[in-house]
Amino acid sequence: MMNQVAANLRSSGGHPFIIPLGASTPLGAMAIARGVGELVAQGVTPDVIVHATSSGGTQAGLIAGCALYSPSTRVIGISADDSAREIRDVVLRLVGGIESGLGLPVGSLGGAQRCEVDDTFVGGGYGVPTDESHVAQELAARFEAILTDHWYTAKAMAGLINRARRGEFDAAGTVLFWHTGGQPAAITAG
Repeated sequence: MMNQVAANLRSSGGHPFIIPLGASTPLGAMAIARGVGELVAQGVTPDVIVHATSSGGTQAGLIAGCALYSPSTRVIGISADDSAREIRDVVLRLVGGIESGLGLPVGSLGGAQRCEVDDTFVGGGYGVPTDESHVAQELAARFEAILTDHWYTAKAMAGLINRARRGEFDAAGTVLFWHTGGQPAAITAG
């Protein structure tokens, strides 16, 4: 439908810009990279960033942003729907587009080395909560006043909690949860 509307607008002299699912384009990912720059400028340089990943834009932007502003930060994407391989392919394509857009040599942002995707919390896929996501949603809300939706960001929170409980972050000084949603939870909770 977006393409059809854009074609109609073009035929009448318009110049539409199509923004795909998740704004997952190199340009959209560059905005996330700038966000990492703002974070570092405020004095926050996390050892690890955990986030929900699906269409790849957030992860590509975080990888590029960390490569540019916080090279030692590890980025972990917790998939809400697709396999790690599928998401990795998209993320690497987007990181390549960022490199091209910035005039950087191919591979200079280290996407292949930095792209870490965990697909063990997918459950039934996007929009389908899991037992772990419900628990994570409740824990985050009750103890941290962080609202997540139960089918996307809560899956990432479940991944973070699982890794923390296993001691994976014991040596990390700062673990940051890059929150990309949750408003539906606030609306439905009201």
